[in-house]
Amino acid sequence: MDFEKIKEIEKDHCMKVFKRNNICFERGEGCTLYDTAGHAYTDFFSGIAVNCLGYNNPDLVKAICDQAAKITHTSNLFYNIPQAELLEKLTKDGMFSRAFLCNSGAEANECAIKIVRKLANESGSGKTTILTAKESFHGRTLATVTATGQEKYSKPFAPLPDGFKYVPFNDLDALREATTPDVGAIMLECIQGESGVRPATYDYLVGAYAFAKQKGILLILDEVQTGVGRTGKFYCFEHYGIQPDIVTLAKGLGGGVPIACCLARGDAAEAFTAGDHGTTFGGGPLACAAANVVVSKLQDTDLLDRVTAMGDYLSDSLSRKLARHKFVIDIRGKGLLRGVQLDEKVNAASIAGKMLSLGVVIGTCGHNTLRIAPPYIITKEEIDDMTDKLEIIFSNTNI
Repeated sequence: MDFEKIKEIEKDHCMKVFKRNNICFERGEGCTLYDTAGHAYTDFFSGIAVNCLGYNNPDLVKAICDQAAKITHTSNLFYNIPQAELLEKLTKDGMFSRAFLCNSGAEANECAIKIVRKLANESGSGKTTILTAKESFHGRTLATVTATGQEKYSKPFAPLPDGFKYVPFNDLDALREATTPDVGAIMLECIQGESGVRPATYDYLVGAYAFAKQKGILLILDEVQTGVGRTGKFYCFEHYGIQPDIVTLAKGLGGGVPIACCLARGDAAEAFTAGDHGTTFGGGPLACAAANVVVSKLQDTDLLDRVTAMGDYLSDSLSRKLARHKFVIDIRGKGLLRGVQLDEKVNAASIAGKMLSLGVVIGTCGHNTLRIAPPYIITKEEIDDMTDKLEIIFSNTNI
């Protein structure tokens, strides 16, 4: 289809929720995307931290094609082999005992919220309130957009569900003070991705974990963006040496195929009974076949070590080439999730646009921050090329 025709259709018929770049990608190979005009772009955004194995990975493609040739959907009224295999992989380390498979990060977080409410109502404790952090992001459904600690996302959709309170991120005293008798859970991100790639400090996250244990309330960690190897460990919380009661995963789990997961242990894992929750498409054979490839590569190969090594290289390259510029406020993150925060006088979106014109895809997020989240197979040469181009743009930027 002609690109102009594609844009015309989108303009006339798609709900006005996306601000698109003037590019249509049609294929990819490794870490390179190709548009309809044949131009090549090195991908340092992975479809918002999704395409963790890059493009056209032969094992992933084979698994999807083989499964599509067998069966793509049966519903959760029946068993399916890829789902059982995935459940076994996700629980074999003993951290979590049960999982709910769904389609998106928002759905996984909805599941976590419902677990808290079910336990509170069943026990009669009244602990239905969930504490979340200001500037967090947990999804765009009505409940998860309310859990999100950013009014700009939730205010247009009032009236909002009750039962959420917000505290400053990385402020343990504020979290403790806000924990009234009606609080049943604390819901946090190890790294606040959408608000600027802002990591939780070690003392804060460990302190929140210890406090939740002391108070007998649940700790939920939203690892939709940071989980499945993005930071060099399967779960980002492993960097902190803690164990949440519930963790949510999505984005990279299917390597580009939509699938998400809510994992739980203890009472949280046993909260639901038949009919309490469900999904039509979640955990279907096709998506699980894809996820099995991703999880197997993370569990059975040196891919996590590679993420750590390339993440360190990326961090060093960004710091060496960019930190000297006076408008660079901070460079932060873990593994292959990095943020470069810029002074407000320099527009991050404009920088990303210039990078796109040089054949490199990077993202932006809150607090005027460049968000860099390449596939796990990114190379040193590709990192050098990307940071060289950023350095050129920065050197020609005056404030």
